[in-house]
Amino acid sequence: MNATVDLAFTPACPSREQRRALFTAAAAPALAGNPTEFRTGMHAPGVERTLAKNQLLRLPDENLTLVCVDGELWLTRDGDREDYILGPGRSFVVRRGDKAAVQALRPSRVRLG
Repeated sequence: MNATVDLAFTPACPSREQRRALFTAAAAPALAGNPTEFRTGMHAPGVERTLAKNQLLRLPDENLTLVCVDGELWLTRDGDREDYILGPGRSFVVRRGDKAAVQALRPSRVRLG
């Protein structure tokens, strides 16, 4: 554990804001090297991201269109007896309340819009 994280666990930290700042500073380098980590903005309209093979993505509870830009995606929705395989250029409309998730069957690029 590095010194920055150790400081966050000591009772000498007087405020929640200071602890949050310490954790944020310590997490930034770790997240920078992790290509499978989804950070804020992943679900913003028009954002395109790469998914590693077998990586899962839970879709937000809103109306959106999922587009497989490259690769192959497996999409499943809670309560739907069908599962869907999307290849390059294929899309799927997800509605609010669908509780959907996608998994990359091979390295893939996905766009949410």
